[in-house]
Amino acid sequence: MKKIKLFVLALVVLFLILTIIVLVRTYSLSKSTVTTSDASVDFIDIDKTAASINLAKAVRFKTVTEQVRDDTDWQEFEKFQAWMRETYPAFYDAVKTETIADHALYHTWEGSDPSLDPIVFMAHQDVVPASEDPNSGWEFPPFGGDIIDGFVYGRGTIDCKGTLIGLMEAANRLAASGYQPKRKLIFSFGHDEEISGSGAKTAAELMKSRGIKPYAVIDEGGAIITGLNGIEKPIAMIGVAEKGYLTLVLTAKARGGHSSTPPTYTAIGALSKAIAIIEANPFDSGMDKVTKKMLQAMATEQDFKTRMAMANLWLFRPMVEKKMKSQDQSRAMLGTTIAPTIIDAGFKENALPREAKAYVNFRLHSRDSVASVMDRVRRLIDDPNIEIVKADGIGSEPSPVSQIGTGPYTWIEDVITTTFPGLLVSPNVVLGGTDSRYMALVTNDIYRFAPYKFDTSDMARIHGLNERMDIDVFVKGIQTYYLMLEKAGEG
Repeated sequence: MKKIKLFVLALVVLFLILTIIVLVRTYSLSKSTVTTSDASVDFIDIDKTAASINLAKAVRFKTVTEQVRDDTDWQEFEKFQAWMRETYPAFYDAVKTETIADHALYHTWEGSDPSLDPIVFMAHQDVVPASEDPNSGWEFPPFGGDIIDGFVYGRGTIDCKGTLIGLMEAANRLAASGYQPKRKLIFSFGHDEEISGSGAKTAAELMKSRGIKPYAVIDEGGAIITGLNGIEKPIAMIGVAEKGYLTLVLTAKARGGHSSTPPTYTAIGALSKAIAIIEANPFDSGMDKVTKKMLQAMATEQDFKTRMAMANLWLFRPMVEKKMKSQDQSRAMLGTTIAPTIIDAGFKENALPREAKAYVNFRLHSRDSVASVMDRVRRLIDDPNIEIVKADGIGSEPSPVSQIGTGPYTWIEDVITTTFPGLLVSPNVVLGGTDSRYMALVTNDIYRFAPYKFDTSDMARIHGLNERMDIDVFVKGIQTYYLMLEKAGEG
């Protein structure tokens, strides 16, 4: 009996210790991951009307890149670039401008201290297509640049002319003030990001050939998001990595013939089985360092139960990951995703095709690679009658993970929290692709963030209908870019 009492007492003590640990860690999370700044700064005055008109004018240039390169109207890009030179004279007087890869712009603002590695600011000139049919669903013409009720409407206002023009407005204002940076600043504005073209890649190769190793690269990909998961505070999402991209083409071949006498092995049947096998064998997944930090930052503004779970992943990780895997968006953060997107097979209902083809898209987590995914798919299918090859065109490895909580990250964090006091700052992994992935050739410190505040409905407009930029948000973004450029140039 005495032993039983001692055992029960030990369990009670252990439970109390665990409870204390869990509660202390929960409280510590609430206090430690909220980022604010007490810094006081006088922001430059921005002519809201002039800035919004310039963004509207930029939208009116139809810098649409078509998947077939020769279908693109490159004269629109030339007109757009001429307009920028005319609109931002102080900037162009301060920088050396080079045109690379035909239409990409590479601007260099020399610093007074050559010992300092440069900082690169990126954006892209091109936009995705948008239907100009009055019945397409757009409230206003996609290339009209209409200014309505405090918004600039049009394709590219968010992706990515808002970023490009915001940078140009800030840099032109800084140059006009007579500012001379100590650190070299490079502005790399690609022309074919939307079709994964050569502009940014050429810029990275140019840097490498010149021995340039950037201190940091700043591109699109993250923003300040409001209303995320019911959190009241806005969250500045700094993309410290992005997933890789791979599309495999599976081609099954078999004997054709009449459907009345089918063989036991058919092209469509074999292809269907192959796709089913791939989907039935998901890639290894789990929370990585970036996702953990992001969720912990968000948890500081969520309910007690969520804070407790995120503060004590040593205990609750399996439950957290199980919940994440039940939702498409959060599941994509945990591992490489599989998405069959196109099937091409058959030509007549009573005829067996000799060939069936499928395209399967993978977004690669940092624990995987193009080669490892291809090897895995080949092993799973293990069918000599099915050819597996990479699709032509788009394809990239997962990016390296940039520093978090130190180096350039803290510099960006300080600027954001000075401009937007009281928000949360969090690293995240960008699920899509950006031009910045090419910069891994010259640096590992790549950060994807534009200082614009959006809600989840705004994000749905990107590449969709009624893309627009809130003018007040745009002005605050210009002020932030000004401070960011000023701080970057200080060295």
